[in-house]
Amino acid sequence: MSLLSALLNHMPPTIAGNDSPKVRSRPTRPHLVLADRAQHPSAFVPHPHASAATATPQWRNARDHYLNHIMACRSCYAPSGRHCAAGADLRAAYDTTPMEAHP
Repeated sequence: MSLLSALLNHMPPTIAGNDSPKVRSRPTRPHLVLADRAQHPSAFVPHPHASAATATPQWRNARDHYLNHIMACRSCYAPSGRHCAAGADLRAAYDTTPMEAHP
C-alpha cells in the first residue's frame, strides 16, 4: 500500500454527474482590521542611529574628499584597497574622523 492510496482511502467517493462547486467570478476582498499599537510593538528604534544625515560635518567632508578622489583617480581602486599616495592619505583621514560627536 502506497502513501497516496492511504490518503485517498479517507476521501469520500465522487459521484458521477454531480456538478463541481460553484466558482465565484470575482475573488472575495480581504477584510481590513484595525490593529492596536499596544499589541504590535513598533519596529522603529527610538534611539538615534549613525548615518550620513546625522554625521558630523568633519566626517562628511572627509568622506566627500575621499570619494571625489577615488572616482577621478585612475590609480585608486577601493574594492581591492589599492590607493595612490594621496588616496591613501584621504582614506586614512576618512577612517580616523569620528562619525558621531561625543560630548
